Amino acid sequence: MATATQKAAPLTERPEYLKERLKALPDTPGVYLMRDVQTRVIYAGKALSLRNRVPNYFQASSVLPEHIAAMVARVYEFEVITTATEKEALVLEQTMIKRHRPRFNIRLRDDKNYLYIKLPLNEDFPRITLVRRPASDGARYWGPYTHAIALRTTLKTVRRVIPYRSCKDSEFALGRPCFYYHLNLCSAPCAGFINREDYHEQLNQVADFLDGRSDHVARRLKQQMQEAADKLEYEAAARYRDRLDAMQRMAERQKVLAMGRYDQDLFGLARANGQGSVRVFSVREGRLSGSENFDLVGLDRDQANADILNAFVSQYYASATHIPKEVFVPEVLPDRELIEQWLTERRGSTVAVRVPQRGKQRELLEQAAANAAETMRQMRIKLDYDAERTASLLNDLQARLQLPALPVRIECYDISNIQGKYPVGSMVVFEDGRPKPAHYRHFRIKTVQGANDFAMLQEVLRRRFSRHARSEEGTPEEPSFSRLPDLVLIDGGKGQLSAAREVMEAMGLASVPTLGLAKEQEELFQPGDSEPIRLPLDSEAVSSRCPEERRVRLRPRRHQWARPRPPPGARSPVRQHRQHPKRDRRRVDGRQGDHPAGRRRHQGNALR
Repeated sequence: MATATQKAAPLTERPEYLKERLKALPDTPGVYLMRDVQTRVIYAGKALSLRNRVPNYFQASSVLPEHIAAMVARVYEFEVITTATEKEALVLEQTMIKRHRPRFNIRLRDDKNYLYIKLPLNEDFPRITLVRRPASDGARYWGPYTHAIALRTTLKTVRRVIPYRSCKDSEFALGRPCFYYHLNLCSAPCAGFINREDYHEQLNQVADFLDGRSDHVARRLKQQMQEAADKLEYEAAARYRDRLDAMQRMAERQKVLAMGRYDQDLFGLARANGQGSVRVFSVREGRLSGSENFDLVGLDRDQANADILNAFVSQYYASATHIPKEVFVPEVLPDRELIEQWLTERRGSTVAVRVPQRGKQRELLEQAAANAAETMRQMRIKLDYDAERTASLLNDLQARLQLPALPVRIECYDISNIQGKYPVGSMVVFEDGRPKPAHYRHFRIKTVQGANDFAMLQEVLRRRFSRHARSEEGTPEEPSFSRLPDLVLIDGGKGQLSAAREVMEAMGLASVPTLGLAKEQEELFQPGDSEPIRLPLDSEAVSSRCPEERRVRLRPRRHQWARPRPPPGARSPVRQHRQHPKRDRRRVDGRQGDHPAGRRRHQGNALR
């Protein structure tokens, strides 16, 4: 890695240094990472020969595609990681893209939010759960799924056919059946109403259904029904009959295709105005058993559809839990043979990547592309509506608060403590009228003793804007501190506002608008004004007929994000207090606790 002095200019402006770096590249497969002035990875790629591939990026900009030329102009350094084979380089490239999310790579949008079904069959009485990340823990996984509501609805339907436990281990240990048993949604293994072998037989049927093999499940249920009838166990036979009927009804909803009995995935691509969408059809044993839509980011106008699909297919199967025998795409992928080798190794048998020219597969590809285009059109309508609402809100806020510029980035600050101890400062960020949780930060107070909110607030602001100053001097800083806000909101009245302005003026940031948000009447205080600003109730910044939009609002009783407190899902100052390294953790009768009520509850439980 180069030193800070070497990074004073992009690589293209340091030809001698660049020439030496390129000359030292190894003639082996590997991955290369392009970094910007803040050492962030902005592009990741793979190569059969790093020595032959990387120099191609540093040709004259006139011969490079527009998006590549824009990327190269921002490269201050690069690094390479060698691998033994090109296949290993392909896998490592996908890992780097997932880890760094480079700006100039084609990548899945918000792939960390996709859901997977987890079934730990290595346990005695496992339960089915939804997770965000598959792990190598011996459990079976299905996914990724993009639509959480549809996935949960599917599992509820499956559970009506094949009951399984959903309770936590602590509830399971109680050893008594719960309400789900009486609703025929659980076979109550906790109470011993079903043994391990029979319970695992039910879970295997769930696994077969999730694999798209509903015919296998139906045959097994029919067999169990007949066996129970032969033993004159008519109630059990009736239960199997009802499950069989429900399973057959579910299977009828899946489209039957005359495409053989192989497992197949089909990919349809739609793109417009720098946006991309891919629809994935999953065919299992001749039935269209699943359909998921994925949004793409990092696209450029001059990129070919084949290159986009090549990047998507590689990233999709890097996290997919099932590899089909055949993969159908509308165009020949540049890395087709390499992807086939990789997927064959993962599946354990031959996988073919094909481009159908006619027939049912071609029709399905066109249908998948049409689905992707319609999804993207609907998303575009929603985004256009959101953009109009956001612009209206920010313009209203700028006019009513008399701000010099549109408040695109708003930072809110608050101090929280427990009776003057373990203080924590929080910074909540809004961009374009929406919360930006990735930029939320907490500050553990280091220099202030006792309950002095003013001094604590000053420490937080001093540390935050000092980091911005270092980024301006060329020292790499994380994105949450590298940009100045258009508006600063302080949770408090005139005293907190005066303390904040004192720090900001001392740091040369007097031009950054700063307001105090009083908690009692939700009044806004400006520096130098004794009278507060009270926004009218019809202001866009105060209320909205669409609370689910989660815009910036200055009435925290309706929209908690407007106050400097993290919204649901973000780590709160209370949790920070619990994790504070200096916090006392007194033990009460062998258990941790720090509140008299907790001690009384524990003592009461002990008496019972």
